[in-house]
Amino acid sequence: MRRGFKAEAKRLSLDVRDELGISAHEAMDPLLLATLYGIQVFSLHDLAASEPKLADALHHFTKVSPDVFSAAVLPWGNGRIIVENSGHERPRRASTLAHEMSHILLDHAFTTLLRTSGGECRESDRNQEDEAAELSGELLLPTEAARRMAYRNVSDEAVAAKFRVSIEFARWRMNSTGARLFAQRAKARTKH
Repeated sequence: MRRGFKAEAKRLSLDVRDELGISAHEAMDPLLLATLYGIQVFSLHDLAASEPKLADALHHFTKVSPDVFSAAVLPWGNGRIIVENSGHERPRRASTLAHEMSHILLDHAFTTLLRTSGGECRESDRNQEDEAAELSGELLLPTEAARRMAYRNVSDEAVAAKFRVSIEFARWRMNSTGARLFAQRAKARTKH
């Protein structure tokens, strides 16, 4: 990740949240973000419903090997669309959609190669993936909100429920932002 990107992601996240009319302390719906930016989101179920030949693929990606595919940004005409795995739980889908929208917000070049057989399903630029992960984290659970939650001793489970993310995602953000450590130090300073 390039130097200064975390600060950039924080600023961009707050700008995007402002465009959506929500504060840093409210849950963000990534589908509304996609709509705001004119990005159509199609689920695997949507695609299979419109094209019966995709029923086997739907079964494979939602039942047999659901962890193989989460989502992808794809070129579509002059724009982009997102295809997501509707076989995943809602919190995971929110995280995935925020991640893919982060690629769009950051204007990442297409480096993803979707393969039909053999090898991995995709190749990607590690730096772009790290940036998208950081920005999606800021979009769904901003550092400012994580720190407030930590200062109030809110559990990872309650943070997840409030921000409509998975418990794993909430735990990652509470740790990666240093929120709990920040709160612990702030409380220690006020005791003296």
